[in-house]
Amino acid sequence: MAVSSSNRTNPDDALHELMTQETIINVAVDVQALLRILVEKEIITREEVKEYREEVRNSPKYGPVIEDIQRQRKAFQIAKDIPEAYLKAMFKAKMNGDIW
Repeated sequence: MAVSSSNRTNPDDALHELMTQETIINVAVDVQALLRILVEKEIITREEVKEYREEVRNSPKYGPVIEDIQRQRKAFQIAKDIPEAYLKAMFKAKMNGDIW
C-alpha cells in the first residue's frame, strides 16, 4: 500500500495513513495465523470459520459499519463512473448547506 496522493504533501497525514495501514496488515496477519493454528490443530474447521465469520459480519456491532462502507464504496464508484452526476449532487448539497 502506498500513501494516497492527497497525503503526500503533509508528513503528519502521511505518517498517520501509514500507521493505519500497518495496523490493518498486522491485524490481518495475526488473524490469519490464529485461524491456521486453530484449523491445523483441528480445534475448528474451515466451514465453522466461514459460518462464524458471517455471523459476526451480520452482528449489530459490525453489520451497520460494513453496510455503511459498502454503501459509500458504491456511491464513490458511481461518482467515478459518472462524474457529472457526482459533481451535480455535490453542488446541490453545498447549495442546501448539507456540506461545507
